[in-house]
Amino acid sequence: MSTDERERQVGDQVRRLRLDRGLDQVELARRADLSPSTVQSLEAGRGSTLRSLVRVLRALGADDALARLAPASAVSPLDVLRSSADEPRRRVYRPRGARPPEGGS
Repeated sequence: MSTDERERQVGDQVRRLRLDRGLDQVELARRADLSPSTVQSLEAGRGSTLRSLVRVLRALGADDALARLAPASAVSPLDVLRSSADEPRRRVYRPRGARPPEGGS
């Protein structure tokens, strides 16, 4: 799916949420502290900022949709780092003055 198609899809979903909540574009814009034209553009899939999308989703009470984009990781990056620190670093042994073979790096 192209980026333009995905933007239209997101716009359609925002429109459906707005209509399900019984709001018109002007009221949604007021609640999200945006201009009505920004809401119109978002719903039409004509480029919008992430900031506008977040404001609209919050105004619709649907900001939990953002949490589904990047669910919490079950693995902590710090735990991964700590577990790798237990293993000794492996060093490459190369006698002093030795050069790598021709064509190698």
